[in-house]
Amino acid sequence: MNQVVEQLLLFLGGFVANVLASLSGGGAGFVQLPLLIFMGLPFSLALGTHKVAVVALGLGSLAKNHQVNNLNGKAVLIFLLLGCPAVVLGSVFVVELKDWIAEFSLGLITIASVIYSATKKQFGLENRENTLTRRDYVRAAFFTVLVGILSGSFSSGAGLMAIMVMVMCYRMDIKKAIHHSMILVAFIWNLTGAVAMGTMASIHWEWVPMLVLGAFLGGFTGTFLIKYLDAAKIKILFQFIMLSSGILLLYKAGVHFTG
Repeated sequence: MNQVVEQLLLFLGGFVANVLASLSGGGAGFVQLPLLIFMGLPFSLALGTHKVAVVALGLGSLAKNHQVNNLNGKAVLIFLLLGCPAVVLGSVFVVELKDWIAEFSLGLITIASVIYSATKKQFGLENRENTLTRRDYVRAAFFTVLVGILSGSFSSGAGLMAIMVMVMCYRMDIKKAIHHSMILVAFIWNLTGAVAMGTMASIHWEWVPMLVLGAFLGGFTGTFLIKYLDAAKIKILFQFIMLSSGILLLYKAGVHFTG
């Protein structure tokens, strides 16, 4: 493949993937990781490269919307103190886990989450953080750790699942949940995962600059566009991307299982 075409393809793939991810709160890996594999990288090398590049998604989102004063302080502490170690644990765990098991499990969970959110008409459309009790935060912490392990051990879906946790457990509206996901998952968790993966797997550094540029501009653009969409439209986009992700995961699981 011509080097200029290769670099252009990396940029466009990263840009499109991360615009969609910043609008829905996650899912960049469902576009970007298969692209890297299609272009010739083995899975472990593609995974490490993807995790390094996608950190720029969070940076792009922060560059456009740098407001951090409206973050849920307790949620931030839980995501940092419990979630980050869970990400590292997941990065270690993925070395021993068969791909099809992780993909099949996550695919089922993702599709079930779409069905759940579709049956709840007010899901993600209102903010009820002020009704949280201590028991609610304990439950939220438990699911945060689970999603953290998922983020470290799998390439795609963690940002989407984190938004489900923020809406269901932290009772945020979907716009605020996406804002939290961009900072806590896309940036901090992915940076943690990239460092962990970098110590255990190689990274194709020649492709990182264009992927980072695409991710940064994609995150910036998506954060700009989200201001013009109401919560109901974002919820529909979120559900569509989650459903597509779940179906793709089940397909990938079948390919890996039979292959």
